[in-house]
Amino acid sequence: MNKRKVTGKMLGELETEIMEIIWNQKGVISVKHVAEILGKKRKIAYTTAMTIMTRLVEKGVLVRHLNGSSYLYKPRITKEQFVAKTVHGIFSTAISTLGDSVLSHFIKEIQKINPKKRQELLKTLGED
Repeated sequence: MNKRKVTGKMLGELETEIMEIIWNQKGVISVKHVAEILGKKRKIAYTTAMTIMTRLVEKGVLVRHLNGSSYLYKPRITKEQFVAKTVHGIFSTAISTLGDSVLSHFIKEIQKINPKKRQELLKTLGED
């Protein structure tokens, strides 16, 4: 299996649409099937879908396996895991470049969370 690291960078609009389709599937999916589903919402060429899905493999978000003469794709991580990694990346970058100002705003938002949920988050922090 390909050992690409998921970077946690945000996806573009088309990448996001394609990942939503793939995350909603059970099992593997072909480029053709993705292009057909996406084609119901917007005009898209098969080659465009293939290029974007190849980029998603390179970003470590998808895994592909050769099946005969074509590839089948599946997510490397869940949508929830991807969102968590992305938020972590954004937050880490914001803290390292903007410092205490970002941290102050984050703490204010944490204080708005339901106390029970806040306790769960604190417990999670303790497990790291």
